[in-house]
Order: sequence, then C-alpha cells, then structure tokens
Amino acid sequence: MAIRPHDVLIVGGGPAGCAAAASLARHGHDVALITRPAPPAKWLAESIPGSARKLLERVGALDALDAAGLVPNEGNTVWWADMPRREERFEAQECGFHADRAALEAAFHGVAREAGARLRTDGPVIEAAAGPDGWRVATATGSYRARWVLDASGRAGVLARRGFRIRERGIATLALIGRWTADPDAPAPDPGRTLIESYRDGWAWSVPTSPRTRCVTAMVDPRRTRLCRERGLDGMWRTELAKAARLAGRLRAGHLAGPVRACPASLYGATSHGRQGLLLVGDAGSFIDPLSSYGVKKALASAWLAAIVTRTALEDEAMTGPACELYDGREREVYRTYRALSVPFLEQAAAANEHPFWEVRLAAAREAGADIAGADIADAAATPGAPAVAEPGDRSLADRRAEAFLGSAEVRTAYETIRSLPSVHFQRGAALASVERPAVVDDRVALEPHLVSERLPAGARYVRNVDLRRIVEVAPASAQIPDIYEAYNRRGAPAPLPDFLAALALAVGAGFLDLSENPVRS
Repeated sequence: MAIRPHDVLIVGGGPAGCAAAASLARHGHDVALITRPAPPAKWLAESIPGSARKLLERVGALDALDAAGLVPNEGNTVWWADMPRREERFEAQECGFHADRAALEAAFHGVAREAGARLRTDGPVIEAAAGPDGWRVATATGSYRARWVLDASGRAGVLARRGFRIRERGIATLALIGRWTADPDAPAPDPGRTLIESYRDGWAWSVPTSPRTRCVTAMVDPRRTRLCRERGLDGMWRTELAKAARLAGRLRAGHLAGPVRACPASLYGATSHGRQGLLLVGDAGSFIDPLSSYGVKKALASAWLAAIVTRTALEDEAMTGPACELYDGREREVYRTYRALSVPFLEQAAAANEHPFWEVRLAAAREAGADIAGADIADAAATPGAPAVAEPGDRSLADRRAEAFLGSAEVRTAYETIRSLPSVHFQRGAALASVERPAVVDDRVALEPHLVSERLPAGARYVRNVDLRRIVEVAPASAQIPDIYEAYNRRGAPAPLPDFLAALALAVGAGFLDLSENPVRS
C-alpha cells in the first residue's frame, strides 16, 4: 500500500475539519481531509447562530452556506424555568443557519475542495502512530503520512480518546432525537426559529431542517430522568416531549417520521488540546451543552485557531511550542468560560424545579467554571439560546479581564484625576514588568510583549484596540493630554479619543504608569 505524504492530515469531515483544511490549503499547504464514505444521517441537525457569520467569512465558508439553501436561523422561542416566554427575532442580516448534518457537511466539503484540500472518503481511521518523521495514519484502503495531524473527528475522538479526554464527574446526558414532519394541511410552526423548553427532569429543543420538518430532541439523564424504558425509544421520546408541554403544543399538527435515535451528549474536556504534531479540534477536544446553541461556532473558532497554529509551526518550527501553548490555553479557556456562562440559567432551572437533574448540573458547572470571574463574562445573557452570550475565543481571558478592569474603582479614579489636572506628569510604573506571550498577529502566532502588574497579573497588551505599550512609551514625554494623544497616533494606528483616554486611565489604574501632580525634576 503506497504511503501518500502530506503537510497536514485532518481526521473528520465536519465543519471544524473542513474549516481548518480550507484555511491551511489557501496558504499553500498540502492538506488531506479523511472523512467517511457515506454522508451522516439527515435526522441529526445543527444550529448556527447569526453571530457566527463573521467567523464563517473568516474561514471562507459564508458564501457557500448562504448559497446552500439552508433554513435561516431567525431567532428563538424559550420557555425556561418559571420565567415568561421569551421571544427573540433576528434581523435578516443577522440570521444564522439551521440544517440537517448531511446538508451542512456537504456545503463544508465544497468549501474544503474549492480551497485545494484533498478529500479522502476512505475513513474511518483504523491506525495512527507518531514517529520521528511525523504521523502515519491508515484507513481500511489507504495509508498516509504527514508532519501534523488534526483530530477533528468530534465525539468519536479518534486520537483524543488516547488519554486526552476528561469527562465531568457525576453527570451524564443522553439525547433522544426524533424527526418531526408537519401534517400536509397544517402550516409549519415557527419557521426558522429554535424552540427551547425546560421541565422538571430534563429539557427539549427543536430546530427546523426544512420548511416542514424539524429535529426535536429531549435531553435527559439516564440516572436521574424518570424514563419510560418499557416503551422503547419512541415511547421515551413521546413521554419526554409531553413533559415539554408548550413546545409539544407547537408541534401538535405533525407526526414523528422514522425511528427515534439515542445519542450520547455528555460534556467533556481534554487534558491537553495541542502538542507538537497534534491538535484536537472542535468537539474532538471538548463538547459543550447544546443549550448554548454555540456548538458549531465554538468548533469553527477552534478550527480557525488550529489552522493558524499549524501554519505557524510548519513555517517556523521554533514557534511550535509557543503556538501549541496558545492553542491549548485558549481551548481550555473556551470550555471553562462556556461552563461559567451556563451557571445563571442552571440556577434558574434548579430553583424552579428542585430536582437532582438540575442540581448536579449546576454544581458541575460551578466547579468547571470556578476560575472564570463574573466580570469576565459580564456580557453574557442569563437566558438559554440568547445571542448576547459572550464569545470565548474571540479575545483571550487576559484581554477580557483588562476590559473588565476598565470599570474598576482604580481606573475611574485615575480617569477623573487626569481630567481635573491642568497638566499631567507620567512615569513608568515602579512595579511594571513586561513578559513575552504568544498571540495571533496577522494570521500567525508570534511572541508579543505584554505589560504586567500586581493589579493585572495576567498581563495586557491592548484594551479597546489601544496599544498599552505605546501609551507607556509616549506618555512620560508630554505634560498635556492632546500632545500625548498626538504622539500616540503618530507612532502607529490611531485610536478614537474616548478609547485612548480609557486606555490611559487603565494604564494608571493598573500601575503601568505612575501619575503625579508635580513634575519630577532631576
């Protein structure tokens, strides 16, 4: 069997695998994408929020999805805990996508092919081993070699299961999935809208896959949800849907089409998401509760960063370690942040139901997201399915903490002091330090100096896109704010004055700059 050499092998042909393959191929790398020969089942469905459009454009998939004829994601209808029904409608330009998994993967396969990636439909992978010259991967009919392997095989975790995967203890989730079809003479309910409802010992959600069909899923805990096992999967699904009475009411004029399936849906993370030659991408590395509706977006963000890390390592081997460090840290942070974001609505459900189903999930979410402070997720909405949920992966946790620090008493005091003084006299902070940390710069990973102080030990480089290092360099040279602002803008990309003043106040409040009312004379 001839071994086919490539720069990168990607295992898994879902959105994450295709997005990473397309991104790498566009930069001239030889990429092989190993996927299954048959398309996935149509009864599985995915929902992509409108906030993912920018990310889809970044990985080169937005035009393909717009042209694929998928159902627009027009908003949410939510019945949660004991709160009133919440209706949310998206503007046309803000719509995302609903699709069965087969249609979604077909669109992404086209994106990967058009970018130049080689699709190999001879999966699954039956063997994979790392050696001194890279990775060797074998399927039933093919053998491949590459310097890097990206495991984007989702829950299957072809490589992730080799000692990387970590499951949260004490909770297990099973998805009971049915395909619903509207009756011939009945209007389709809620076209384009996601329906979500919680009940005492579970929750249900539904997304449209065509104008007259829906994927309807009940999320249950085999150990804590009272299941009618004697009635089989169809009976269990019907019983759970009946518990979600308001969602079920919307689907009354229709019928179950085909058998109900049961799929594992428990959450998990990983001990490590990246090391030299191997990255775990998307759901292969971690899986979050679909209640957030951000699963595909999270996978795409992971793929985008994985492609940048892999490209950096292929083109600059000395940066492999820092690039993998950045990727692993960001993927861990994304998982913890999403778990922290789930706490408010789990609190609501636990308070309304007082049932172990919700109590154990709340305790687990608090533990998993314990190191994510409330200020770090201040933009989050405490309602499931809401698009205002913060977007982990867009900014690092350190960046978000710097943004949050803008609201601190130290920064407010510094801002008012700067405004009140006829002249200002800045010096470099006595406790200021600078450390180099990996960051994404122009689609590559590079080491960038970050400012560190006791008040911001995680460090910061930018706040509101204002360069804090540049502020620290120019501020001591002038005694008037307009002169400092002009000097800052001469050195590089200009900043709006309000953002510049906020960043200047942060630099003082964080201890990057010391401010005195009188000049220091030598």
